[in-house]
Amino acid sequence: MKRLIATLLVLAVLGVGLWWSLRRQPSAAPLDDQGAAFTLQAAGPGRMATFQDTQTPLREFHWLPPLPGGILAAQVLSQNDRQRVALIHDGLTQELLLVLKPVGVSDGFWRFALLREAAVAPGGALLLLYQAGDSDSTELPLALALDVASQQVKWFCRGAFSHMAVTPGGEAVYLYGGKNPVQRVVLDQAAGTQHPLPAAIELPAEIPAVDGLLPTGPATFLVSHANGLSAYRPKEGWTHVPAPADPGVACQDWHPSVTRNRGELWWQAVPGKLVKVRPDGRTGAEWSVRLPPADPFAQDASLLRLLGADPSGCLWFSLANPAPAAAAAAVPPPAAPEPAPAGEEKAAAPADSGPDWTGYAAAGLDRFYRWNPGKKTLERVSMRQGWTALNPPSAVQRPAAGQGVVPAAGALLAEGGRCAWWLPLEALPLEQVALQAM
Repeated sequence: MKRLIATLLVLAVLGVGLWWSLRRQPSAAPLDDQGAAFTLQAAGPGRMATFQDTQTPLREFHWLPPLPGGILAAQVLSQNDRQRVALIHDGLTQELLLVLKPVGVSDGFWRFALLREAAVAPGGALLLLYQAGDSDSTELPLALALDVASQQVKWFCRGAFSHMAVTPGGEAVYLYGGKNPVQRVVLDQAAGTQHPLPAAIELPAEIPAVDGLLPTGPATFLVSHANGLSAYRPKEGWTHVPAPADPGVACQDWHPSVTRNRGELWWQAVPGKLVKVRPDGRTGAEWSVRLPPADPFAQDASLLRLLGADPSGCLWFSLANPAPAAAAAAVPPPAAPEPAPAGEEKAAAPADSGPDWTGYAAAGLDRFYRWNPGKKTLERVSMRQGWTALNPPSAVQRPAAGQGVVPAAGALLAEGGRCAWWLPLEALPLEQVALQAM
């Protein structure tokens, strides 16, 4: 009897251990069985999305900037290593997509991989760009195309890149970043080609690093960089335009950019000025504005930073942050005084101190501007003053200066942890600004 009791105790202990080990494994239940993960509701002029799943321990959750077409995306990475992407459509419907680890990608990378960018491609594919979440990791970033309908990875590739840009017609995607070669991947891969070999385009010596890349055709693109603007065409190769001689106001974290506004291409090399360019890089008309001296924000004109164009064809700007050295650079060294004639005293000329950029920046740079090229009107909104007028939900925070506005998506995004408030840019309390003749 004692032997029988001991045997039953051993079996019970083994059974509990087996139950515990199975309990710790990732659930094999389909995502549909987990129910809705978000609540979606109207909130003022916008829509509120809140992640509600409190049962699944998360390793990472963050919102991505809104995408064109009214799409809001978020990364949902649970501690059981499930990589999921949430898609909110116009604040009304949602999809929670499971992204399976591609063959050959290490478990260590996938377990902590951070979703940095997403883009919608023609044919129902979602492009995702992941980077290692471990700062000590030496593994290369991962780009993949996910078929939304089947939730299957169509293709993936690894490389030294940090950004992506889809060609205007959706033929290919460019993967780029820093001093590394630009990689071009054809989106419509042949059946069975899950690991394509990208076409690598080496950067010439004139380009120290890519600051911005804008595709201009199926195989052509423009690159903005510290030395100017460069155009790539397969037959002609690279052509280059030097940066302007006048660098404008020195600003912190300044990066030249190039953007498309419908049929027009604009290059911004320095704060406050735009230059119209052609696909081959040739430059055309220059754009800038001047605000009346009586305007309390008159110096904003020298700090305008192009964010992009909205679907209606208007250009949006935030304000660049002047570098500490900008104030000193704005003050010219005093000229040596000329000797006064005998018996006369020369009156001291008032010193031209120039703009006090340090004090100007300290007063706040949270303003956005919208330029309407057709009406030639400039409008302004101060988020500090206009935030309350938007009647925001208490759960979200006012975006930091220069953040939140995504012109290409026609939206502003305010976050509050696991919730986000999406509202159209048209809801912002913009006021027209008087312009000074140039």
